[in-house]
Amino acid sequence: SLPLPIISALVLARLVGCCFFQGTKRMRVDWFMRASAFILLFISAGFFSSAMHNLQELDLFGTWSPKAERPWQNQKVWDTTDCCNDKTNRFFVLMRALIGYQDQPTPVEFFAYATYWLLALSTGFVLVRKAKKELEAKVAEWRRQDEEAAKQATASCVNDADDVNLKADANCANGAVDVDLKEGMEAMADPERERVASDTSTVDSKTESATTVAI
Repeated sequence: SLPLPIISALVLARLVGCCFFQGTKRMRVDWFMRASAFILLFISAGFFSSAMHNLQELDLFGTWSPKAERPWQNQKVWDTTDCCNDKTNRFFVLMRALIGYQDQPTPVEFFAYATYWLLALSTGFVLVRKAKKELEAKVAEWRRQDEEAAKQATASCVNDADDVNLKADANCANGAVDVDLKEGMEAMADPERERVASDTSTVDSKTESATTVAI
């Protein structure tokens, strides 16, 4: 069977995860990412400072032990072990683990902390500026593509309208030609009709004359 601490840890992890996601559901993603990055920067600064402290203990920056023989860069700047001990006070133990808090900091640790932030902020500024330029270039490219697509769509509409007008003009021309043909055929048919009518009237008159003579 699973031990009680494992079960408790799984249950608490599930509850904390649900509370976290429910609580941050309405939070803006960009602000959440900025806050997370800011916290991670502090944690990284603490790791860097703690790493420098470990290097001091290895006598990389001069004698570390005994304390009486330490050079100035390994001397403590202040001592807060009475109230903020990073080995016995649980809160400051956590702070030491997270942000590299030291109750007896040295000039090397201060210099390392300041150097870290100088490099981190400079690198972040350069990267953010580069990202903004790339984003502006992409936005300009997208706008250019949208304008070209709009122009192509406009040209296509104009071509379609021209095609429709040409078809309408062709239909009108064909209709006019048909009308002209009909009128021409009617004009040609009128003399023929008159001749037939004249012949018919002549035959009728001759028939009447012959009938009269016979009577």
